[in-house]
Amino acid sequence: MTRKVLAPYIIAKSYFLAISIFLFFRLFLFLSHTNEAKINGKLSYFSILESFVMGLRFDLLVSGFILVLPFLLLVIYDYKQKPILTKISFIWVFTVFGVVFMMTAGNVVYFNKFYKHIDSQTLEWFDHPLTVLGMIFEEPVYWYMVVVFFVVLFIFYLLLRKIFYKTKSHSFNPKKAILCYFISFILIFLSLRGTLKGAPLRNQDALKSKNSLLNKLALNPVFVFEKSMEEYYYYRRHPLRLIDEKEAIENLKKYLNIKKPEYKSPIARKIINDSIGTGKGNRKNVVLIFMESLGAWKMKHFGDTENRSPFLDSLFDHSMAFTNMYSSGTHTYCGIYSVDYGFPIIFEKHPLKDIPVKRYYGIPQILKEKGYQTSFFIPHGLEFDNLGAFLPQNAYDNIYFKKDYPKHAIRNIWGVDDRFLFHFALKKIDKMYQKGKPFLATILTISDHGPFYIPKDIKGKTDRIRASKFADIAKKEFMNEASKKPWFDNTIFVFYGDHGETHNMVYDIPLTYVHIPLLFYSKDLKPIKINKLTSQMDIMPILMRLLNINYVNNTLGKTERKYVIFDYDKLYGILDNDFLLIIDKHKTLGLYKYKTKDTKDYSSDFPEKRKKMETYLKSHIQGTKYILEHNLQDFKGKNNPFNIILK
Repeated sequence: MTRKVLAPYIIAKSYFLAISIFLFFRLFLFLSHTNEAKINGKLSYFSILESFVMGLRFDLLVSGFILVLPFLLLVIYDYKQKPILTKISFIWVFTVFGVVFMMTAGNVVYFNKFYKHIDSQTLEWFDHPLTVLGMIFEEPVYWYMVVVFFVVLFIFYLLLRKIFYKTKSHSFNPKKAILCYFISFILIFLSLRGTLKGAPLRNQDALKSKNSLLNKLALNPVFVFEKSMEEYYYYRRHPLRLIDEKEAIENLKKYLNIKKPEYKSPIARKIINDSIGTGKGNRKNVVLIFMESLGAWKMKHFGDTENRSPFLDSLFDHSMAFTNMYSSGTHTYCGIYSVDYGFPIIFEKHPLKDIPVKRYYGIPQILKEKGYQTSFFIPHGLEFDNLGAFLPQNAYDNIYFKKDYPKHAIRNIWGVDDRFLFHFALKKIDKMYQKGKPFLATILTISDHGPFYIPKDIKGKTDRIRASKFADIAKKEFMNEASKKPWFDNTIFVFYGDHGETHNMVYDIPLTYVHIPLLFYSKDLKPIKINKLTSQMDIMPILMRLLNINYVNNTLGKTERKYVIFDYDKLYGILDNDFLLIIDKHKTLGLYKYKTKDTKDYSSDFPEKRKKMETYLKSHIQGTKYILEHNLQDFKGKNNPFNIILK
């Protein structure tokens, strides 16, 4: 008596087909980042091979989970000979792998933008499906991956159909048949573990190289996403606890030089500036300009060779310019939150989407109390990043957005371009000036973010370079027009990047994504270059000093700091003038001498330095969490009236 054995052969061929496609996408990703691979750490054929071999293990693991069910169904088919089981197995394999390959293809685009794999942070985009679709279909650079995906999916379908319906069964006696199934099961089980010994495969197992790109390359994006979702739901049930809360608060008071707290909020302190302007006419107006995706590397002052920002480079020389400035994160909302309201980002938390919306005490609140009018200019809709709910609750009286602009001015999914937005803002600022009160106008630009709208007369090698040049031209035209206004001489203009972009990455956190320009320009402000470390959180106290305003600082911003910290979704970075420390929720990932792009981990060489930086970082995150949970960030809230000093 013999048994017809088909299941192991179909599953083995399906395995080979699936990991071949994973290999294709991994190779595609590697070839699109060969420049970064050569920059960030020693690159050798062996290290590349090691990365791809590790990637194979992750691919086998993901494929194993998908193929367990069809393997069991096909084993039953071998004994029952029910064709429906083969059909169900085929549909399952094609459908699930189709979704997985779609995610893997999308991951190439996502990785090219953020230098990390798709993870739970992408859930934020689910709130804006039309925006995501608009970005895909309006940005030509994304089309190629859509085409690649459908070509791969079609080939996968043809080959998979051949595997399921053309593979011949083999005849074995019952004992050999059972042995064949058993061996197949063991191989699947081993692929699910990803290893022959020890714990099952984990993300950290990919960290074999000093080259951050090769480490990231080894990971399977589906595996990364699944693990990040596990962690996401874990921390929704279990509060983040990096350090003891009381210790964190005491550390914050020490960092902020608060010896005897006067207010309920442990970080609130009076700031007395040197001189105070008297009378309404002496108050300077303020124009804050968020420059989309403007990393410092896009300026000639910081090494740009494509002349992307000639106007801003020129203005840099005539301003109070900060050369060592860092954003609080890698998303626009991080910049809005930290600049205006002075707090860092907590791991994977979108502070503008709190329910109910929290009230803060930052730039717009303080200036409004001093008699300022407040307006915010948004190029797109109010729903994005929950700006429509957050800004009115946080002291912005007038908010202009997509519905306020004529239809002919809407360029793409991101609304109006910078040239139109600046021109529109000038008209509204003129009306604010005519009311005889000082004003705060915040302008959120967009033209340096894809999908791009670029006038045909803008020249450059690539659309990205042309987009940066157009954004710079729009700023120049704005300042030229503003200089003709009666309010210009009595206005402080503040230019800063909301965040940077990936460029020649070296570490797990690309510093080009957080190193941004900052400059304060006013006609009577003496030009100076300031090289001290500065965070987006510090813009508020610097601005208040320039305005000569006394106030209560209930933020973590300060005018002198030893370290800057920044969020990278699931990672956090902190640096001083010598070292960069990178941590996640669980451990320190590395201490590096970033100025020389050294990829050696110096954690064991400088344990005290590592500990101090880690404590500083964790204290800021945990302390911020404590303040928000107890609603102490709202300095004028019902539980903490402004005029009550707690003894």
